[in-house]
Amino acid sequence: MKRLFILVVMVFCSSTILFSQDDIKKNAVNAANDAATKASKIVSDTTTKPSRWYIKNNLTLNTEQNMFDNWEAGGVSSFAFSVFYKGFYNYHKKKLKWDNSVELGYGKMRQDNNGKGIFDDGNIFRKNEDKIELNSIIGYKAFDGWNYSALVNFKSQFDDGFKNDTILVSSFFAPAYLTTSIGLEYKPRPYISVLISPITGRTTFIANKGLAKKGNYGLTEDKQIDFAFGSYIKIFFEKEVFKNVNVLSKLEFFNDYNKAPFLTNTDINFETYVTMKVNKYLSAFVNFQVVYNYDFSVNLQFKERVGLSIPLDF
Repeated sequence: MKRLFILVVMVFCSSTILFSQDDIKKNAVNAANDAATKASKIVSDTTTKPSRWYIKNNLTLNTEQNMFDNWEAGGVSSFAFSVFYKGFYNYHKKKLKWDNSVELGYGKMRQDNNGKGIFDDGNIFRKNEDKIELNSIIGYKAFDGWNYSALVNFKSQFDDGFKNDTILVSSFFAPAYLTTSIGLEYKPRPYISVLISPITGRTTFIANKGLAKKGNYGLTEDKQIDFAFGSYIKIFFEKEVFKNVNVLSKLEFFNDYNKAPFLTNTDINFETYVTMKVNKYLSAFVNFQVVYNYDFSVNLQFKERVGLSIPLDF
Protein backbone atom coordinates (compact mmCIF):
# COMPACT_ATOMS: atom_id res chain seq x y z
CA MET A 1 0.00 0.00 0.00
CA LYS A 2 2.81 2.35 0.88
CA ARG A 3 4.54 1.61 -2.41
CA LEU A 4 1.30 2.27 -4.30
CA PHE A 5 0.88 5.62 -2.55
CA ILE A 6 4.45 6.68 -3.46
CA LEU A 7 3.86 5.65 -7.10
CA VAL A 8 0.64 7.73 -7.31
CA VAL A 9 2.44 10.78 -5.84
CA MET A 10 5.30 10.45 -8.39
CA VAL A 11 2.84 10.17 -11.30
CA PHE A 12 0.94 13.24 -10.06
CA CYS A 13 4.13 15.35 -9.71
CA SER A 14 5.37 14.31 -13.16
CA SER A 15 2.05 15.27 -14.75
CA THR A 16 2.07 18.63 -12.99
CA ILE A 17 5.59 19.39 -14.23
CA LEU A 18 4.71 18.38 -17.78
CA PHE A 19 1.58 20.51 -17.80
CA SER A 20 3.56 23.45 -16.35
CA GLN A 21 6.18 23.16 -19.10
CA ASP A 22 3.42 23.12 -21.73
CA ASP A 23 1.95 26.31 -20.25
CA ILE A 24 5.37 28.00 -20.25
CA LYS A 25 5.96 27.03 -23.87
CA LYS A 26 2.49 28.23 -24.85
CA ASN A 27 2.99 31.57 -23.07
CA ALA A 28 6.41 32.01 -24.71
CA VAL A 29 4.97 31.31 -28.17
CA ASN A 30 2.11 33.77 -27.57
CA ALA A 31 4.55 36.45 -26.37
CA ALA A 32 6.76 35.92 -29.43
CA ASN A 33 3.76 36.17 -31.74
CA ASP A 34 2.61 39.41 -30.06
CA ALA A 35 6.11 40.91 -30.37
CA ALA A 36 6.30 39.94 -34.06
CA THR A 37 2.86 41.49 -34.70
CA LYS A 38 3.87 44.77 -33.01
CA ALA A 39 7.18 44.90 -34.89
CA SER A 40 5.38 44.27 -38.17
CA LYS A 41 2.97 47.11 -37.40
CA ILE A 42 5.84 49.50 -36.63
CA VAL A 43 7.59 48.63 -39.90
CA SER A 44 4.31 49.02 -41.79
CA ASP A 45 3.71 52.44 -40.24
CA THR A 46 7.17 53.73 -41.12
CA THR A 47 6.92 52.55 -44.73
CA THR A 48 3.35 53.67 -45.43
CA LYS A 49 3.34 57.04 -43.64
CA PRO A 50 5.00 59.87 -45.62
CA SER A 51 8.28 61.12 -44.15
CA ARG A 52 8.34 64.73 -42.96
CA TRP A 53 11.93 65.07 -44.22
CA TYR A 54 12.98 65.47 -47.84
CA ILE A 55 16.73 64.92 -48.28
CA LYS A 56 18.64 65.10 -51.54
CA ASN A 57 22.41 65.17 -52.12
CA ASN A 58 24.28 65.64 -55.37
CA LEU A 59 28.05 65.50 -55.95
CA THR A 60 29.34 66.48 -59.40
CA LEU A 61 32.86 65.84 -60.69
CA ASN A 62 34.17 67.74 -63.73
CA THR A 63 37.48 67.62 -65.59
CA GLU A 64 38.79 69.00 -68.87
CA GLN A 65 42.08 68.85 -70.78
CA ASN A 66 43.24 70.53 -73.99
CA MET A 67 46.53 69.58 -75.67
CA PHE A 68 48.19 71.41 -78.59
CA ASP A 69 51.56 70.43 -80.11
CA ASN A 70 52.80 72.18 -83.26
CA TRP A 71 49.16 72.97 -84.08
CA GLU A 72 48.78 75.12 -87.20
CA ALA A 73 45.80 77.07 -85.90
CA GLY A 74 47.54 77.73 -82.56
CA GLY A 75 46.18 77.27 -79.06
CA VAL A 76 47.20 76.91 -75.42
CA SER A 77 47.20 73.53 -73.67
CA SER A 78 45.29 73.45 -70.39
CA PHE A 79 43.99 71.20 -67.66
CA ALA A 80 41.05 71.92 -65.33
CA PHE A 81 39.04 70.16 -62.65
CA SER A 82 36.17 71.08 -60.32
CA VAL A 83 33.95 69.53 -57.67
CA PHE A 84 30.42 70.66 -56.79
CA TYR A 85 28.10 69.61 -54.00
CA LYS A 86 24.45 70.50 -53.55
CA GLY A 87 22.42 69.27 -50.60
CA PHE A 88 18.77 69.88 -49.71
CA TYR A 89 17.35 69.07 -46.25
CA ASN A 90 13.70 70.10 -45.97
CA TYR A 91 11.20 69.44 -43.20
CA HIS A 92 7.43 69.91 -43.57
CA LYS A 93 4.77 69.33 -40.94
CA LYS A 94 1.26 70.75 -41.31
CA LYS A 95 1.65 74.56 -41.34
CA LEU A 96 5.37 74.49 -40.52
CA LYS A 97 8.15 74.17 -43.07
CA TRP A 98 11.92 74.37 -42.70
CA ASP A 99 14.03 74.34 -45.87
CA ASN A 100 17.83 74.05 -45.76
CA SER A 101 20.38 73.91 -48.56
CA VAL A 102 24.16 73.67 -48.93
CA GLU A 103 26.10 74.64 -52.07
CA LEU A 104 29.85 74.04 -52.22
CA GLY A 105 32.15 74.32 -55.22
CA TYR A 106 35.88 74.37 -55.85
CA GLY A 107 37.97 74.09 -59.01
CA LYS A 108 41.33 74.96 -60.53
CA MET A 109 42.89 75.20 -63.97
CA ARG A 110 46.44 75.29 -65.32
CA GLN A 111 47.60 76.60 -68.69
CA ASP A 112 50.80 76.05 -70.65
CA ASN A 113 51.65 79.75 -70.80
CA ASN A 114 55.42 79.28 -71.28
CA GLY A 115 55.16 76.55 -73.94
CA LYS A 116 57.08 74.01 -71.83
CA GLY A 117 54.13 71.84 -70.84
CA ILE A 118 51.10 72.24 -68.62
CA PHE A 119 52.84 70.95 -65.50
CA ASP A 120 56.12 72.83 -65.94
CA ASP A 121 57.14 74.70 -62.77
CA GLY A 122 56.82 77.98 -64.66
CA ASN A 123 53.04 77.50 -64.91
CA ILE A 124 50.70 77.74 -61.96
CA PHE A 125 47.22 76.61 -61.00
CA ARG A 126 44.58 79.33 -60.99
CA LYS A 127 41.23 79.17 -59.29
CA ASN A 128 38.23 78.87 -61.61
CA GLU A 129 35.53 78.04 -59.05
CA ASP A 130 35.20 78.77 -55.33
CA LYS A 131 31.89 78.86 -53.49
CA ILE A 132 30.41 78.35 -50.03
CA GLU A 133 26.71 79.07 -49.59
CA LEU A 134 24.41 77.92 -46.79
CA ASN A 135 20.68 78.68 -46.68
CA SER A 136 18.03 78.10 -44.03
CA ILE A 137 14.47 79.41 -44.17
CA ILE A 138 11.70 78.58 -41.73
CA GLY A 139 8.10 79.42 -42.46
CA TYR A 140 4.67 79.16 -40.87
CA LYS A 141 1.55 79.31 -43.01
CA ALA A 142 -0.16 82.69 -42.79
CA PHE A 143 -2.85 82.35 -45.47
CA ASP A 144 -3.28 80.83 -48.90
CA GLY A 145 0.14 80.69 -50.60
CA TRP A 146 1.80 82.98 -48.03
CA ASN A 147 4.06 82.12 -45.08
CA TYR A 148 5.57 84.10 -42.23
CA SER A 149 9.28 83.49 -42.84
CA ALA A 150 12.71 83.97 -41.34
CA LEU A 151 15.88 83.40 -43.37
CA VAL A 152 19.58 82.92 -42.66
CA ASN A 153 22.05 82.98 -45.56
CA PHE A 154 25.84 82.62 -45.45
CA LYS A 155 28.27 83.12 -48.34
CA SER A 156 32.05 82.88 -48.53
CA GLN A 157 34.88 81.02 -50.27
CA PHE A 158 37.59 78.42 -49.55
CA ASP A 159 40.76 79.83 -51.09
CA ASP A 160 42.75 82.98 -51.92
CA GLY A 161 41.69 85.00 -54.95
CA PHE A 162 44.16 87.07 -56.98
CA LYS A 163 44.08 89.79 -59.61
CA ASN A 164 46.77 89.36 -62.28
CA ASP A 165 48.20 86.45 -60.22
CA THR A 166 49.89 88.86 -57.81
CA ILE A 167 47.34 91.09 -56.06
CA LEU A 168 45.35 89.37 -53.29
CA VAL A 169 41.69 90.47 -53.53
CA SER A 170 39.93 87.83 -51.41
CA SER A 171 40.59 84.90 -49.10
CA PHE A 172 38.84 82.35 -46.89
CA PHE A 173 36.20 84.18 -44.84
CA ALA A 174 37.34 87.42 -46.49
CA PRO A 175 34.79 88.42 -47.35
CA ALA A 176 32.02 86.39 -45.73
CA TYR A 177 28.42 87.61 -45.74
CA LEU A 178 25.81 86.64 -43.14
CA THR A 179 22.28 87.74 -44.03
CA THR A 180 19.33 87.40 -41.65
CA SER A 181 15.83 88.53 -42.53
CA ILE A 182 12.20 88.44 -41.42
CA GLY A 183 9.31 88.82 -43.82
CA LEU A 184 6.71 87.06 -45.93
CA GLU A 185 7.25 84.25 -48.43
CA TYR A 186 4.90 83.69 -51.34
CA LYS A 187 4.93 80.08 -52.57
CA PRO A 188 2.13 79.40 -55.07
CA ARG A 189 3.78 76.19 -56.30
CA PRO A 190 6.28 73.75 -54.70
CA TYR A 191 8.96 74.72 -57.24
CA ILE A 192 8.84 78.54 -56.95
CA SER A 193 8.98 80.99 -54.05
CA VAL A 194 9.35 84.73 -53.51
CA LEU A 195 10.68 86.03 -50.18
CA ILE A 196 10.03 89.70 -49.36
CA SER A 197 11.77 91.07 -46.29
CA PRO A 198 11.80 94.77 -45.32
CA ILE A 199 13.72 93.86 -42.14
CA THR A 200 17.12 92.47 -43.08
CA GLY A 201 20.55 92.63 -41.53
CA ARG A 202 23.72 91.80 -43.44
CA THR A 203 27.03 91.40 -41.63
CA THR A 204 30.29 91.45 -43.60
CA PHE A 205 33.30 89.65 -42.11
CA ILE A 206 36.91 90.19 -43.25
CA ALA A 207 39.11 87.56 -41.60
CA ASN A 208 42.26 88.76 -43.42
CA LYS A 209 43.44 91.98 -41.76
CA GLY A 210 45.32 92.99 -44.89
CA LEU A 211 42.02 93.19 -46.79
CA ALA A 212 40.09 94.99 -44.05
CA LYS A 213 40.67 98.43 -45.57
CA LYS A 214 38.27 101.32 -45.98
CA GLY A 215 36.49 101.02 -49.31
CA ASN A 216 36.95 97.25 -49.66
CA TYR A 217 33.61 95.38 -49.73
CA GLY A 218 31.78 98.55 -48.73
CA LEU A 219 33.69 99.08 -45.47
CA THR A 220 33.29 102.61 -44.14
CA GLU A 221 36.52 102.35 -42.13
CA ASP A 222 39.42 99.98 -41.49
CA LYS A 223 37.63 97.20 -39.60
CA GLN A 224 36.98 93.49 -39.97
CA ILE A 225 33.24 93.45 -39.27
CA ASP A 226 30.61 95.70 -40.81
CA PHE A 227 26.81 95.66 -40.38
CA ALA A 228 24.20 96.96 -42.81
CA PHE A 229 20.43 97.22 -42.31
CA GLY A 230 18.12 97.11 -45.30
CA SER A 231 15.61 95.16 -47.38
CA TYR A 232 15.95 91.81 -49.14
CA ILE A 233 14.07 90.00 -51.92
CA LYS A 234 14.79 86.47 -53.10
CA ILE A 235 13.12 84.60 -55.96
CA PHE A 236 13.84 80.86 -56.13
CA PHE A 237 12.90 78.36 -58.85
CA GLU A 238 13.73 74.66 -59.21
CA LYS A 239 11.92 72.25 -61.50
CA GLU A 240 12.36 69.51 -64.08
CA VAL A 241 11.12 71.61 -67.00
CA PHE A 242 11.49 68.75 -69.51
CA LYS A 243 12.28 65.09 -69.09
CA ASN A 244 15.85 64.82 -67.71
CA VAL A 245 16.28 68.63 -67.86
CA ASN A 246 16.40 70.36 -64.48
CA VAL A 247 16.62 74.12 -63.91
CA LEU A 248 17.67 75.76 -60.64
CA SER A 249 17.57 79.54 -60.64
CA LYS A 250 17.66 82.31 -58.03
CA LEU A 251 17.51 86.09 -58.11
CA GLU A 252 18.44 88.18 -55.06
CA PHE A 253 18.24 91.90 -54.24
CA PHE A 254 19.66 93.66 -51.18
CA ASN A 255 19.48 97.37 -50.47
CA ASP A 256 21.20 99.15 -47.61
CA TYR A 257 18.85 101.79 -46.15
CA ASN A 258 21.83 103.96 -45.23
CA LYS A 259 23.08 104.23 -48.82
CA ALA A 260 21.59 106.29 -51.62
CA PRO A 261 20.58 106.44 -54.41
CA PHE A 262 18.38 103.36 -54.15
CA LEU A 263 18.92 101.78 -57.58
CA THR A 264 22.69 102.09 -57.91
CA ASN A 265 23.27 100.83 -54.36
CA THR A 266 21.10 97.72 -54.65
CA ASP A 267 23.18 94.52 -54.78
CA ILE A 268 21.90 92.00 -57.34
CA ASN A 269 22.79 88.33 -57.69
CA PHE A 270 21.30 86.21 -60.48
CA GLU A 271 22.37 82.58 -60.95
CA THR A 272 21.00 79.75 -63.10
CA TYR A 273 22.11 76.11 -63.22
CA VAL A 274 20.74 73.86 -65.97
CA THR A 275 21.44 70.12 -65.79
CA MET A 276 20.70 67.78 -68.71
CA LYS A 277 20.94 64.09 -67.92
CA VAL A 278 22.57 62.11 -70.74
CA ASN A 279 22.47 58.72 -69.03
CA LYS A 280 22.90 57.22 -65.58
CA TYR A 281 26.59 58.12 -65.42
CA LEU A 282 26.87 61.33 -67.44
CA SER A 283 25.25 64.79 -67.46
CA ALA A 284 25.74 68.03 -69.35
CA PHE A 285 25.43 71.35 -67.54
CA VAL A 286 25.22 75.07 -68.19
CA ASN A 287 25.84 77.50 -65.34
CA PHE A 288 25.99 81.27 -65.47
CA GLN A 289 25.96 83.98 -62.82
CA VAL A 290 25.60 87.75 -63.03
CA VAL A 291 26.42 89.91 -60.00
CA TYR A 292 26.16 93.64 -59.41
CA ASN A 293 27.86 94.83 -56.23
CA TYR A 294 28.50 98.57 -56.11
CA ASP A 295 30.84 98.13 -53.15
CA PHE A 296 33.16 96.03 -55.34
CA SER A 297 32.73 97.54 -58.82
CA VAL A 298 30.30 99.69 -60.79
CA ASN A 299 30.53 97.12 -63.61
CA LEU A 300 28.64 93.84 -63.82
CA GLN A 301 30.44 90.64 -62.80
CA PHE A 302 29.83 87.63 -65.04
CA LYS A 303 30.72 83.94 -64.77
CA GLU A 304 29.81 81.11 -67.15
CA ARG A 305 30.56 77.40 -67.30
CA VAL A 306 29.52 74.71 -69.79
CA GLY A 307 30.63 71.09 -69.69
CA LEU A 308 30.06 67.41 -69.01
CA SER A 309 30.02 65.93 -65.53
CA ILE A 310 29.70 62.73 -63.55
CA PRO A 311 26.74 63.17 -61.15
CA LEU A 312 26.50 61.15 -57.94
CA ASP A 313 23.11 61.29 -56.20
CA PHE A 314 22.64 59.93 -52.69
